[in-house]
Amino acid sequence: MKGSSSTGHPVDSLLTALKEHLAGLDVLWHLCGGFAIDVYVGIQTRPHKDLDITVAFDDADRCIDYLQEEGWNVKAPVGQGRLVTVDYARAHSDFGTIWCYRGEPEFIHVTRVDGPFTYVEFNRTQQDSLDFLEVLLNRIDEDKLYYKRNHSVTRDLDRAFLKRDGISVLCPEVVLLYKASAVENPQYVHDFEVAIKCMGAERLTWFIDAVKQAYGDHPWGKMAQARLATVAKQPRSPHGV
Repeated sequence: MKGSSSTGHPVDSLLTALKEHLAGLDVLWHLCGGFAIDVYVGIQTRPHKDLDITVAFDDADRCIDYLQEEGWNVKAPVGQGRLVTVDYARAHSDFGTIWCYRGEPEFIHVTRVDGPFTYVEFNRTQQDSLDFLEVLLNRIDEDKLYYKRNHSVTRDLDRAFLKRDGISVLCPEVVLLYKASAVENPQYVHDFEVAIKCMGAERLTWFIDAVKQAYGDHPWGKMAQARLATVAKQPRSPHGV
C-alpha cells in the first residue's frame, strides 16, 4: 500500500511487522479499523493513531496468551478512560476489546490509579511502529460474522474478509457499520467517504440494509443509497467485489 502524499506516512513496513509478529499465533486474525479502510482502497488517506485487529471471542484466550508470551502488556479498557487486567475483566464483566503495548509508552499517560482501575489518556495521532495493538473481539462462527451491537446483523464469511498482501482484512462495509455509531467523529466520516467511492453494488446494498437494521434512519444509509444509484450506471470497479 502506498503512503498518501498528504500524510507522507507509508504503512507497508508496519503491516509487514504485524504479519511477521503474529505469524506464530494459531488463531485467525483480521485487520480492521481505519487501517483496513486504507488497505482496501490501496493508499493511506489519513494518519492512524492505532492499529486494530479482530479475532473471534472463542479465540480470545489463545490470542491473549500469545501476546503476553511475546512480551506485550495486555489490558482491557472498560470505559471512562479506565484499564483493568484481563483477569479482572474476565471475573467482573464481559469485555470485547484489549489493548496491547510494550513497557510504559509515552502516548498512554496514566492520570491516576484507583483500586483495580488505571485511568489513562491516549495521546498520539499517528502509529508508525508496532508498539500498540488493539484487539477487538467478535462473534464469528463457521460461516458468519455477527455485528457486536446487534447479532441479528450478520455477514457471510466469504464476504466479510478480504485478502490484501497476505493479510486478512475486515471488509469495508462492516468496518463502516461500526464507525456509523459515531458520525460526529471527523475521521470516521473521512473513512466513510473514502470507502464508499470504491465499494461495489453488493457491498453498498449490504451496508444500506445493515445500517438501517442497526441504527434506523441514518445519514450514511442515505448517502450510500445515492452512491449505489451512481454505481449502478458505471462499469464494474475492480474494488467492487
